[in-house]
Amino acid sequence: MARIISGSVLIALAILGVVYATPLYYLIGIGLIGTACLHEYFSLTRAMGFHIQPWFAYLAFWILLFDFRYRLLPIPAVLGLVLIIAFLSALWRRMHIRERAFALMAEVFGTAYCIAFLYPAIAVRFDFGDRTGLHWTLLLLIVIWAGDTAALAVGKTIGKTPFAPVLSPKKTWEGAFGGLLAGIATAVAAQQIVFPDLPLQHVIAVSAVLGVFGQLGDLAESMIKRAAETKDSSRLIPGHGGVLDRMDSLLFAFPALYVYLSLLYR
Repeated sequence: MARIISGSVLIALAILGVVYATPLYYLIGIGLIGTACLHEYFSLTRAMGFHIQPWFAYLAFWILLFDFRYRLLPIPAVLGLVLIIAFLSALWRRMHIRERAFALMAEVFGTAYCIAFLYPAIAVRFDFGDRTGLHWTLLLLIVIWAGDTAALAVGKTIGKTPFAPVLSPKKTWEGAFGGLLAGIATAVAAQQIVFPDLPLQHVIAVSAVLGVFGQLGDLAESMIKRAAETKDSSRLIPGHGGVLDRMDSLLFAFPALYVYLSLLYR
């Protein structure tokens, strides 16, 4: 019951944010989600034995988020500046030199993981026109949610063949295909009923791409959690784990959709 209630609340908040948030508030909302993901990522890296000092990563994430959106500085310049600050933050830490280097790599990767995969959520929503971006964003959420739900249901019901036993022992090929087909079918239904302006052939292609990349994003986070020897990234959301657990599929899906739409509308 807790899983259903918290899931319903999350879905409602996500839809309200996508539909009604202004570009600035949408960016801030994505930034807060990214900060939560970073926090949970650093908890996982600490569980692996890294001595993380995350203040740099939080600062770098917000600098990059605003710069990518508003072009305050040329992107190569701000990336170089962030990397310089990253190295400076590691030079004078009171720890063994190898621990400094490992912590530096974990912090830089965590920042890149969140900014590179989350910024496209803003670009998808606003770079292709308000109405078009709204429809594609909602379609992405529908595909991922339907796919995740169907993959879980099919996997528990008829799943027998392990999909990635080392990374996620409970995932099966049957569940993966069930989730992929459910995402495509739901996308087609949504196009017919809610988004008739979106071209059907591209809706089908996009839903297939999102289904694949969404499951890859899930596996990517499973690898990190497996290395940290934990089931969930946190216990923040009752019945669902942490923010990173709810965002793992979306972190791969948004960049994939952004690339597709960039080619479609160039």
